[in-house]
Amino acid sequence: MNQIRRWLAIGSGIFLALVVSRPGLAGDPLVDVTRKIAAEATTNGKAYANLRELTTVGPRLSGSEGAAKGIEWAKRKLESYGFDHVALQPVMVPHWTRGDVEQASVTSTPHPIDLKVTALGPSVGTPKEGVEAGVVEVQGLNEVEKLGEAVRGKIVFYNRPMTYGGKSAYGSYGRTVDQRYRGASVAAKHGAVAVLVRSMTALPDDNHPHTGMLKYEDGIAKIPATAVSTHSANELSALLKSNPKLTVNLKLSAAQHPDAPSFNVMGELTGRDLPQEYVVVGGHLDSWDLGTGAHDDGTGVVQSIEVLRALKALGLRPRRTVRVVLFMAEEFGGIGATQYANQVKAKGEKHYAAIESDSGGFAPVGFGIDGGDAKVEALKRFAPYLGLVHADTIKKGGGGTDIEPLAPFGTITIGYIPDATHYFDFHHSSLDRLEAVNADELNGGAAAMATLTYLIAEKGL
Repeated sequence: MNQIRRWLAIGSGIFLALVVSRPGLAGDPLVDVTRKIAAEATTNGKAYANLRELTTVGPRLSGSEGAAKGIEWAKRKLESYGFDHVALQPVMVPHWTRGDVEQASVTSTPHPIDLKVTALGPSVGTPKEGVEAGVVEVQGLNEVEKLGEAVRGKIVFYNRPMTYGGKSAYGSYGRTVDQRYRGASVAAKHGAVAVLVRSMTALPDDNHPHTGMLKYEDGIAKIPATAVSTHSANELSALLKSNPKLTVNLKLSAAQHPDAPSFNVMGELTGRDLPQEYVVVGGHLDSWDLGTGAHDDGTGVVQSIEVLRALKALGLRPRRTVRVVLFMAEEFGGIGATQYANQVKAKGEKHYAAIESDSGGFAPVGFGIDGGDAKVEALKRFAPYLGLVHADTIKKGGGGTDIEPLAPFGTITIGYIPDATHYFDFHHSSLDRLEAVNADELNGGAAAMATLTYLIAEKGL
């Protein structure tokens, strides 16, 4: 990503030569404008400095003191840049705490063998003495359904692994995350007393458990649920092969509390010609509590802020209003996003497009757009301008959890795509900290988002 700064310093002429050689771009004033936007976000960018400040706040689990501090930080930051309007949008959010007890150990060996675990949110806790039972290892939900009564009184151990897949592990994540999200209720339906879920990471021998959300189904008993590190999952699986009757004791002090008041944070630059048409750019302000939410989604937060900061610094005011929205409680089901969409509907606001960054702060690749081939082709006409920051890959399929509720209103939803090869190395774990983020890559993504946001707000699709 250091290439970006070098190209901006000595190679902008090369970029100009490339783009003006394309039909219809010779003499295009947008070439110079987008070059300036990219330079502002990379050479003068504030995204990494802002991420350092935000992660210093600490974890920002919805309903927590850390989330409240994150909201205060975001509001002050937006105000410090002098945006036209800054506001807090109230929203009630889930409040769950993991407590200070997260222990699991194999108890049927001569000496107990500790396993690295962390509670899934919003898992229930265990009695103080824990839950102790035999373990049934499975590869998926269907296997539990087939076993039926055989899991009664047992701890179900979901051990289907994620794998790497090119520049993104999202495909593997989508094929395995059901065991984390629905595994507890599927097991409880057949009488299981707890679940252990192999962490959602493609790292084959990682000793950091990765948390995440589960969903309890109505009418089914809520049982304790944890993620287990891939290292401990491998160890437990090997032990089960030698002794299928081994037992595990699980202790959790997790607890669910009443919903808590919180806020989405918003700021905007008013459009010069179409102020009532909005182009939204955003990420989610909340994070899991094991790390400091750097990649997930501190990077999306600071990149989205950087879009407006860069435009304002350059004195650019596109035709449509550009609004940054920092959503709360994405990790607990997109609660802030739902509230934002409800307010959009209630106010009758016209949201022309929305761009979300929630895939980490890695090197830019491009954007994905929700919709058919016509929308993809419309977005591709901006590819030459995005090429300066290596973000000219445009594909079908985009959006994100926080902007998806806007789609029914006719909003064009777009997801920022970085090179997410190693995103799940850090995702939802104690490794998700500032030192995992490369400043140049982060700034490159901010430049790509600022460029596309300006183009859509100015030219439309």
